[in-house]
Amino acid sequence: MQVPELPIPTPHRFRRSSLAGLRLRAAALAFGFLLPTPYSLLPTAFAKGPEPPLRIPLENLGFQPLSSEFLLNGSSMLTVHYIDDKHLLLTFVVHRLIPRLADEPVDDQDRVVDALLLELPSGRILSRTTWHLHDHAQYLWNLGHGHFLLRIRDTLTSFAPLANLSTGQPFAQQPFLVSNERRLAAVILSPDCDLLIIESVRRNPVKPKTDITDLFGPGTPSMPQLKERDRVQINFYRIHAGDDGGPILRRYAGVVQAQNTGDIPVSTAGYLAVVDQGRQHWAFDFHSFAGKTDELAPFDSTCSPAPLFVSHSEFIAFGCKSGQTRQLLGGFNMRGEEMWQQGLFGDFVAPSLDFAPAGGRFALSRIMLRTSAIADQPISADEVTTQSVVVYQIDSGKQLLRVDCSPIERAGQNFALSPDGMTLAVVHADAVEIYTLPPLSPKDEAAVKLAQTTAPPETSVPVHFNNQPVEAETDSAERPDPQPDRNVAPTAASNNAPDPTQGQPASSSQPSTPSVEDTKVSTPSAAPADPSGDTTPEQHRAPPTLYTLPGDKAPASSPSSPKDPQ
Repeated sequence: MQVPELPIPTPHRFRRSSLAGLRLRAAALAFGFLLPTPYSLLPTAFAKGPEPPLRIPLENLGFQPLSSEFLLNGSSMLTVHYIDDKHLLLTFVVHRLIPRLADEPVDDQDRVVDALLLELPSGRILSRTTWHLHDHAQYLWNLGHGHFLLRIRDTLTSFAPLANLSTGQPFAQQPFLVSNERRLAAVILSPDCDLLIIESVRRNPVKPKTDITDLFGPGTPSMPQLKERDRVQINFYRIHAGDDGGPILRRYAGVVQAQNTGDIPVSTAGYLAVVDQGRQHWAFDFHSFAGKTDELAPFDSTCSPAPLFVSHSEFIAFGCKSGQTRQLLGGFNMRGEEMWQQGLFGDFVAPSLDFAPAGGRFALSRIMLRTSAIADQPISADEVTTQSVVVYQIDSGKQLLRVDCSPIERAGQNFALSPDGMTLAVVHADAVEIYTLPPLSPKDEAAVKLAQTTAPPETSVPVHFNNQPVEAETDSAERPDPQPDRNVAPTAASNNAPDPTQGQPASSSQPSTPSVEDTKVSTPSAAPADPSGDTTPEQHRAPPTLYTLPGDKAPASSPSSPKDPQ
């Protein structure tokens, strides 16, 4: 779930990904050789994966070569997702004539994407559709249970292609969320796809395109940048997608503000806080939204650790052996144990994650470089060696498979774990390759069951963070109806209403859709920490802080073209 205007981890970002996203944020994460530790017996190196048992040539699907410049600059141009264990959703940019729209904004970067529903193992195309997109940001997220989230500009819709295949309209979209006054900056999903995080920024007005007299035009304009005074609004929704293809159940869960977009180590039950114990010793606290705090395992690192949930009850954390270069990767659980720890190596950008909690597994991708690079800066093909994906067993840290992706895509989403964690799909060598992973051992099955039973209980308590109380106010201003082509109408959100998405529709023929700007919030800053980083004798633990990836200040804009880097 790694993770930029829509960094969207991402892989997520980290997207799940992160908003990987509008420009995938590049954090210094890596994996590699193992340090001897008492936590587990891990292999000292990972071996290359076997030949894939199944290859689906892209040429047979109408795939066209993609620009490496756009792919390496963060454009989301190619995605692969599992719908279930026997079906894939594949999307890619195609070169076709693009219809011209009236009053088209000057910052539009139009393109056409084909979406294909594929049957496994035959690779047969069951259905196909085309989307007209208007930027290069991430546009697709897997909500689980066969449901997907599609973004076109600042409107989100959902669809369930396999469940609706029998209707003849497998890609029929249902309204989900619209933003009229704010611009979406990140869309992040929890590993279990039950918490949706929408990050948005204030929209700067843009003028419609004027007639272009020059044959090639004046060049592609830059997207407006996030200004220092602008703050990011973060809306939380608890969601549930059923297997029947019906509407997604969602419940408004809270809103806060932040200085920048970024991943938050949060689940439906609570969030992780990094605790500075002084002298490069750190610990993690889990703060339940119901008010309970659990003190978890310590972690030694020369930089502030970066925790990320990989299931309801397990998380990984990236740290440093020296300086600020992240060279450690640890696995932790909610029972207060550090399960394993590995050393890290290599220069890389754009880490991204995909998850299969049901199988106790996650996949980590990174783009390896010949030399170090600055986060969120463009890179060239000469700087890149490979995009490598490694599948891990969560409880042991065992590396099950390593494969490469091509073409290399900075935005991620060119690989995916099946829902049961038994297969991995990657785009490589002009084909979609399907790898079979080792079955779960009895020990693995016991670990997965234990992780499920020790997960924090589900709660409907609003999302809130210590030292950052949320006071939501109803926006009494009447919202104008959206544009007709959006086919949605916003509803007002109230702090007293448990689910603002259940408002009355604007008309009997127009479904109700929540709007991210319906709730305002005032968030005071947390108390400053001791500059020395040492704790006072009276303190058992220093005040916790929410983690933000260093250098992960994702721009509130789409990736620009290679000729117009931001």
